Amino acid sequence: MKVAESECVSGDFLLSKLRELGVDSVYLDHELESPLSSSSYVAIVDWVAVVPASIKTVASIAYGLSDNLVARVALNALRLGKKVIVVPRESPLGEVELRALYRAARAGVRVVPATLGFYTKPETLLDLIDFVVGKVLDVAGVWHQLYPRWSTTRGVGEDVCSRLYLRGKKGT
Repeated sequence: MKVAESECVSGDFLLSKLRELGVDSVYLDHELESPLSSSSYVAIVDWVAVVPASIKTVASIAYGLSDNLVARVALNALRLGKKVIVVPRESPLGEVELRALYRAARAGVRVVPATLGFYTKPETLLDLIDFVVGKVLDVAGVWHQLYPRWSTTRGVGEDVCSRLYLRGKKGT
């Protein structure tokens, strides 16, 4: 909620969108008494994604520290052999961050950086977001059509990188 409010949208807007998607409960990271804390609850999900994932949360997962609800859910999922996906939010990544991500990966976490793919010929911010979300869904094994696959984009349309570069140059 804090990240949403400081970087994107109000907490109320976020909650309203989650409710539109059918989410009936939202828990905060300190609510370790929530049903999500139990591995019996996590047993009924196929995968867990932490988006965005702070390096603090990644390190908690990597070192087995159930110090917040997100880390606890991820650790329960790993213990049960479920996929755990993290999308790290920090940039640039230094040695400390890379060590935490490496240790998490060694523990079974799949790391999906929010790296943009311009081969899809994005035209809007939503196209870029859909690409990253699509990559998370790819790792989770969920079929989607959020972005065109590589073979369908080669040689199609205008060179987006040149277009974006030239758009930026118009004012100079």
